[in-house]
Amino acid sequence: MTKITMELIKQLREKTHIGMMDCKNALIESEGDIEKAIEILRKKGADVAQKRADKETNHGNIEACLNKDSKSGALVKIGCETDFSANTKDMKDFALNVCNHILQATPECIGEGENCLLKQKIVSDEKMTVEDKLNELIAKIREKIEIKEFKRFQIKKFGIINFYIHPGANLGVLLELETDQAVEQNIKKIKQLALDICMQVAVTNPLCINPSQLDEKVLEKERSLIKEQLLEQGKPENIIDKITEGKMNKFYEQTCLLNQKFIKNDKLTVKNHINQISKDTGLKIEIKNFKRMSIGK
Repeated sequence: MTKITMELIKQLREKTHIGMMDCKNALIESEGDIEKAIEILRKKGADVAQKRADKETNHGNIEACLNKDSKSGALVKIGCETDFSANTKDMKDFALNVCNHILQATPECIGEGENCLLKQKIVSDEKMTVEDKLNELIAKIREKIEIKEFKRFQIKKFGIINFYIHPGANLGVLLELETDQAVEQNIKKIKQLALDICMQVAVTNPLCINPSQLDEKVLEKERSLIKEQLLEQGKPENIIDKITEGKMNKFYEQTCLLNQKFIKNDKLTVKNHINQISKDTGLKIEIKNFKRMSIGK
């Protein structure tokens, strides 16, 4: 039987970052074979995950990353059981590692299936899958940890991707701005515009970019509720439609990003602000996509 030396335990710990005693036990079980010991620790992580499958993961981290030219970007939400674990370096490193993987490997889903995240070889270590890395982390932290959600944007021709992560990493926004020309000469202004809109989304949590994207059933329900309230208030029927449209404009201001008051200057809407930057830069600028993620119930 291979002697389990302190040096061997340290080697396994350096590879897995798991506690010394767990490393020692895995090496005893594997009879000193480090690669087998790593597999044992991963399996233990998977076992922990299975046993704690019914636990809630209302804590965690939001992470975002961009490629060098800001033409692609990713946003990921990692959930865990406690705030203490969420704030560990291991959790933060894992979130960033997964985010960079999403950016480069372009998965289409999280779980089982073709081109799904968990089954892909992780770009930082092609000997392991993303699921292997996750199970290693679970074995170390001994909590339920899951990749809950991710989004990736890619500029097709001209434009920029940017993001905002709120202090504490419990809220994040990814934004895609499309332009009609290359942005390099105006890169600072366009990056700042994208960041400002990301912060707008973080604060106001809009449902969509513009009113045309709202479901017609939602709009009809809102109009019906407004008209019903006006009738109960005794408003004359001949002016109800006009008042309703005024109140619908307020509804759009609350729910549609372009219609909202710009958080840095409430005399402007977001659309007004974009038009100003468009005039300054000579670029046609359009919000193509946004995604907002937050930690908690």
